[in-house]
Amino acid sequence: MNHQEEYMDIHKELLPYAVVHLFFIELEQKGDVKSYCNGANATGRWIFQIFNREFVEELAQVINRALGKRRKNPPVLEVMSGDGRLIEFLKPLIKRRCIATDSKDGRYNIGYPKWVETLDAMTAVEKYSPAFIIMCWEPYLSTVGIDIVKTKVPTAWIGNPNMCGHTDIFEQPHIPMQSKYALSRHDYFLARNFKTDIFFFNCKPEWIHS
Repeated sequence: MNHQEEYMDIHKELLPYAVVHLFFIELEQKGDVKSYCNGANATGRWIFQIFNREFVEELAQVINRALGKRRKNPPVLEVMSGDGRLIEFLKPLIKRRCIATDSKDGRYNIGYPKWVETLDAMTAVEKYSPAFIIMCWEPYLSTVGIDIVKTKVPTAWIGNPNMCGHTDIFEQPHIPMQSKYALSRHDYFLARNFKTDIFFFNCKPEWIHS
């Protein structure tokens, strides 16, 4: 039995944290976390941040607080979205149009759905003038995230500060979520050594820790 037959797609649906964490403990025991996240799963999905229900719900709560009750309804925009799975999970929880974009530059073997719009990040921001921006696992050493944060639009940056994006982004004022539910491909699940978080820029503290 090959890996694609053996291992389900953990992102096929939004599962509870406890289920997802246990699944990756079992993968780690077999030494298969890296290969699994590089597409050796039932749908060949590449995975960087590992989503679960609690993680997505706490992100949605912050976004909804940031959106408030404005008369105008600009969208929530995810840039550099990969296959757009995060925005799919968020859509039922956010009362606003949600858009996923990616430059689709071929760096990774990602299966992009047609509804993920082909746009580089800054062009997407200029086109949609979003109310909130999401970046999940910005490419390593990319400085685009810094440019986005400087637009002053409320932004969630998700990932491992040492493995994606550019560390200079953290020179901008930010607030860490300190999420108990953040999981990623670089974590040590047995040792409970977790390396990622959600970092909020241009956001009010009461939106995050309410």
